[in-house]
Amino acid sequence: MQQYIGTFRQSYFAYAGDELIREHAASGGVITALLDFALRSKRIDGALVCSTAVIDGHVVPQFTIAADRQTLLTAQGSKYIAVDFNRDALPLIRAFKGRLAVVALPCDLTNLRRLAEHDESIREKLILTIGLFCGHNSRPELTEMVVDKIKPAGAVLTDYRYRQGHWRGELEACFDNGDVIHKPFSYFSDYQNLFYFCQQKCHHCHDHTAYQADISIGDIWSLRMKENPIKHNAIIVRSESGAAIFEAALQAGAIKGQPEPIEEICEGQARSLPFHYNVSARARAGKKLGIAVKDPMQTRVRWFEFLTAYMALKNEKRSRGPEGMKEVAHIPRFILKLKLYVMKGLESI
Repeated sequence: MQQYIGTFRQSYFAYAGDELIREHAASGGVITALLDFALRSKRIDGALVCSTAVIDGHVVPQFTIAADRQTLLTAQGSKYIAVDFNRDALPLIRAFKGRLAVVALPCDLTNLRRLAEHDESIREKLILTIGLFCGHNSRPELTEMVVDKIKPAGAVLTDYRYRQGHWRGELEACFDNGDVIHKPFSYFSDYQNLFYFCQQKCHHCHDHTAYQADISIGDIWSLRMKENPIKHNAIIVRSESGAAIFEAALQAGAIKGQPEPIEEICEGQARSLPFHYNVSARARAGKKLGIAVKDPMQTRVRWFEFLTAYMALKNEKRSRGPEGMKEVAHIPRFILKLKLYVMKGLESI
């Protein structure tokens, strides 16, 4: 378990105390609530967050530094689309004058920490880093394909939310003809969980829970939480500075929650944690598929781990290029479900 989680001080299940913040959150709204509290209490002057915009009918990720509650609310919700942190976020961080919180994926936080070690100006302004649990990220083609499958004929996308609502939630797509379409999140996640359109760099990563963050935050998929009327976040507090801000937010009521054993967080990520960590399985499967995957872990690979990795890499390879996108788009949903059950079954052995 230690290798999956890294070092930490305390773990929690928690949610935003403000119902308005929870309304459009992908999970419990803790990230927005924590940043809002840090801004209001003058602990930070801004927070780097990622939002999405729709430009000419296409979903585009955008980094911004939020200095007020409304900007934080606008950036709420999960985004399952590739970002270029070095190109788009680092210039904002360098230019910002003041105390800064950063919300980012594990890989981008690791790179930011390395940069901060050698750049005092960045190191001094980083007050809080929040890392997102991440199994892998997806190329923009996945979002494009899903939108194309659900949009009305001739309509142009004007707004898009990947996931909101209780438990697995639903996606929302708005179009210029006035239609607002809601679909179960599985319309997107079935493809993503099967690793279609996965970013190739993600094959090399083993960091699921953002080892380098002050606070790591993600979803809870424990069955005991499914019937809870308020969706919670899983929280891993790692650093002293992270603990100070999080505990202050709890005391102020901005966040509500309770400590939970780290095993409870692992139970809610029981399939994804071991799969993500096992780069060795992907490296071995990659050799069969002509995909080079670096293997710094050199861990044992059992037969079912190899098969799961083989399925993931084969699906990713199949979805490359325009022809791959067309091919994947025409896979019947019952076939997707069948493949997903097989993969989850292998992960559960």
